[in-house]
Amino acid sequence: MFTNCFLIKMDDRGTPTHVCLAMKKRGFGKGMWNGSGGKPKDDETVDAAACREVQEELNIKVTKFEKRGEIIFVLIQENKKVLMHTFLVTDWEKKPVETEEMKPQWFPIDNVPYTEMWASDKEWLPIILSGKKIKAKYTYAYEGGEIKTREIREVENFV
Repeated sequence: MFTNCFLIKMDDRGTPTHVCLAMKKRGFGKGMWNGSGGKPKDDETVDAAACREVQEELNIKVTKFEKRGEIIFVLIQENKKVLMHTFLVTDWEKKPVETEEMKPQWFPIDNVPYTEMWASDKEWLPIILSGKKIKAKYTYAYEGGEIKTREIREVENFV
């Protein structure tokens, strides 16, 4: 299980205008733009893990966020199945800064660098940025490979 958080700036009408992506500097997904997140500790809730990971990776304190997605990734060759809880962060304290693990950068919503992200991101990220909640499942032959199968559905809530 993992968390993945995207900081967003909004206009006066509450429409997202910019998203903060972070270049992964090491480990799983190195060299790709992504949200900030990671694994919950043994005694930690998913929400608490999301906030802690953002603080560790971007040096900010999350003050308002909302869960927008539950996405399962299956990597056939690695015999791995991962559940990712995805959040949009709409309020925080301090400015995101580069850390040992991540280098943050703001992108206009209409200019997200999807070619430098996981292949599935261009399918589900615009949906959650538009304000919807989703459950999805993606199957890859191997890490970083082509998508073999996909299922995406909008949901009202998570149970």
